[in-house]
Amino acid sequence: MKMGTELMTPYYEHAGITIYCGDCRDVLSLLGDCDLLLTDPPYGLNVPVDNARFSGGSQYRERGHKFLQYRIPVSGDAEPFDPSHLFQFRRLVIFGANNFADKLPPSNGWIVWDKRAGLEDVDWPLGAGELAWTNVTGAVRIFRNRWMGLVRDSERNIFDHPTQKPVVLMRWILKQWTKVGDLVIDPYCGSGPVLQAAKELGRRAIGIEIEEKYCEIAAKRLSQEVFQWELYT
Repeated sequence: MKMGTELMTPYYEHAGITIYCGDCRDVLSLLGDCDLLLTDPPYGLNVPVDNARFSGGSQYRERGHKFLQYRIPVSGDAEPFDPSHLFQFRRLVIFGANNFADKLPPSNGWIVWDKRAGLEDVDWPLGAGELAWTNVTGAVRIFRNRWMGLVRDSERNIFDHPTQKPVVLMRWILKQWTKVGDLVIDPYCGSGPVLQAAKELGRRAIGIEIEEKYCEIAAKRLSQEVFQWELYT
C-alpha cells in the first residue's frame, strides 16, 4: 500500500493485518480508500475507565476498593468527537454515533447491538444497547449478543479495554458487508476486535491506536489467535 512520501513503521504486521501506533488523523491522511471503515471512536462522554460502574458505583470508587480495576482513559473522550476526518472513506460503520449524530450525514441505515438479548427484566444501570451509524445499508439491522458486565455471551474473561466490543459483533458486520481479501480500516482500534475479526475471516486490515499499551494488547491477541477455518467465508 502506498503511504505517500513519509515512511511509516508498523507496530505490528503479519498475515495481512497491520497496526500503526499514532494519532489516526496523521495516519489516515496517508492512506487510500478501503472497502470498509469500521470503528468505535471516543464518544466524548469521558467514560470512567475503572469497574466501579459495574460493582457499586461512585461510593465503591471513592473508597478505593481493593478489587477496583484501573485502566488508561480513552484518548480524546474528554472532548466532543468530530467524525469529519473519517469522511474521506466511501463506506463507513461508526459506533457511538448517537452521541454525535448532528455531525453526521443523514442515514436510515443504523446497526443496533442489543446487549441484553433476552434479559430485559434484569435491572441494569447502563445502556441496553449501542448504535452504529452506517452508509452501507438502507435499513436498521439488529445484532444480539449479551454483554452486561460479567454476564456475556462471548469473551467472558477478556477485559482488555474500558469500551471493548465483542469480536463476534465485528465479525458479523464484516461478514455482512465485506468479502474475503477486502481491506478494512479501524482508526481507533483499541485492543483490536475489528482486526481479530478480519483475521478470522480472511480480510486484510489496518488498525491505528494512539495508546501503545492497547497496540501491545492487540498485537498479542493477534499473534495468539488460532485460525478458525469455518469462519473463512
